Amino acid sequence: GFDTPEVYSPGCQEELAAGRQATTLLRQVLRSGPITDARFEGHDRYGRELVRLDVAGRDLAETMIATGYAVPYSGGKSPDWCQML
Repeated sequence: GFDTPEVYSPGCQEELAAGRQATTLLRQVLRSGPITDARFEGHDRYGRELVRLDVAGRDLAETMIATGYAVPYSGGKSPDWCQML
């Protein structure tokens, strides 16, 4: 349910920096409490499993989007983070 800036193939240095910050925040959220729900929602276009997680009763996607280092995403073309930053 969310997209973050790229760290493996960023379009610019700003995207790389934001992607690293998003990774750090994601790890912090995952460590902040127990996973209270996990729902399998299919696969993305690359075959990766899509799972919606609740951490300590709060939707992980909503939490990441609230940080500003993620945007809602439901498939299709990824946003241009270099333009957005």
